[in-house]
Amino acid sequence: MQFSSSKFNSLSGPFFTLLAGFILNIFPWGNSPWVPDFLLVVLAFWVLQAPEKINLLTAFILGLLMDIQTTQILGVHAIVYVCTCFMILYAQRRLSNTTLLGQTFIMLQVFLLANLIQLFILWIIGQGKEISLAYLFLPSLIEAFLWPFLKRLLSARFTFLNNQN
Repeated sequence: MQFSSSKFNSLSGPFFTLLAGFILNIFPWGNSPWVPDFLLVVLAFWVLQAPEKINLLTAFILGLLMDIQTTQILGVHAIVYVCTCFMILYAQRRLSNTTLLGQTFIMLQVFLLANLIQLFILWIIGQGKEISLAYLFLPSLIEAFLWPFLKRLLSARFTFLNNQN
């Protein structure tokens, strides 16, 4: 029984890229509004490109791991990641049939909603008193700016994504 490299890429590709996004999130960037959620961008890519491999359960588990890592109340990132993945799955046909620039604008809306949900949850539980609108707009713009680069990089690296259709 041979194990081809494309089969290995289809199994390990999402794992290692999500791990890289998680590691980028745990760097000590500080509490700056310019720091995007790298894991959210990578998760958004995989939910759009391979929803049969990365689904809402994966988003929930990654969100819980992110909550544990950031020592926030358990479930904040989990809710944000699941809501983001749901929005992407809802707009999947529209995202698939548009150009990369169109995808970037749609993903900007998705990231804005994701950051708005996170700020709203933090405001409800009382941890968002010092948070300004910069924490809503700056990470969303940077995440949307990262989207086309990440999409091109990962689509070129993992050729099994192009062979799905």
